[in-house]
Amino acid sequence: MIFSVVIPSRDKRPLLARTLDALRTQDPGTDDWEIVVVNDGSTDDTGVFLAELMAIEPRLKVVTPPANVGRAAARNLGWQAATGDWIVFLDDDILAPPGLLHAHLAVLSADPANGTIGPAVTDPAIIDAPHFHYLDTRGVAKLSPGPAPGKYFVTQNAGVPRAALADIGGFDEGFSAYGFEDMDLGFRLEDAGLSFQVLAAPVPLHIHHHSLGDYLDKKQICGRSSLRQVANRHPERLAEMRLDLVVDPVGHMPSAAHRLVRSVLSGPLGRLAAGMAGVWPCRGNQPVLAALYCRCLDVAVLSAYCRGLTETATEGAKQAEHLPL
Repeated sequence: MIFSVVIPSRDKRPLLARTLDALRTQDPGTDDWEIVVVNDGSTDDTGVFLAELMAIEPRLKVVTPPANVGRAAARNLGWQAATGDWIVFLDDDILAPPGLLHAHLAVLSADPANGTIGPAVTDPAIIDAPHFHYLDTRGVAKLSPGPAPGKYFVTQNAGVPRAALADIGGFDEGFSAYGFEDMDLGFRLEDAGLSFQVLAAPVPLHIHHHSLGDYLDKKQICGRSSLRQVANRHPERLAEMRLDLVVDPVGHMPSAAHRLVRSVLSGPLGRLAAGMAGVWPCRGNQPVLAALYCRCLDVAVLSAYCRGLTETATEGAKQAEHLPL
């Protein structure tokens, strides 16, 4: 098998149906490819939908774990069940435009040490607020075609050699909560010698609506668990990610400057940044002074991380109070 597209999904059957429908029209330049969907504990009609689709779509393979296993483990099940030499990861809310798989395959097959990272932009039909501009201009969207750092690896639109995944053991399933499991994989692949390339075009559409509150809530969830995990696994990378502003690996004490920054982010400044982002002046759905708006949201994101970290510390203190003497 030349390559495999791996898509984990849980309880998003309508979005998954659109994602798979777009893939069925792809012409990657070879007939030797497959689609592997991991139905990760869905409680809607995803299982029935996939069973019916398999009857008419010979490329489709479905992996169904007995219970929800989480983002990292689900993707491991997917690439392990795949038979392609290269693995293209997509999310279940990504619409692949014509030529996307062909573009991935061209870069991946050119050099066995290549990986690909592509951007995605929000479907214009669901844009109703300026924070989508922020989401659509992060990561590799900031880069020109060429090399990309591993910190930008995200599984919504990325490709890697299957052998490289096998060499490092795939995703770290210790990341059982939301966030950072893809960045961790990108770092470990990069450290093992993989060179990521920006796949600047074609650009797929992201068709899942997130409000600003939804987005910041997810960052707060990251702060409760996976942020500390990535800090402990990659302490030398914290400054590169600017996460040294909010977290330290185990055994390290923050500097006085970092303690001050965290105090400010956890207090009124963070709340002010989030509030300002929610009422920012726009032209249409584009923020006025977009660069300043993005800096404001950067502060709001760091503040959400801090709140999550504080919740974790508070919960740990409460648990310690009840430990037996």
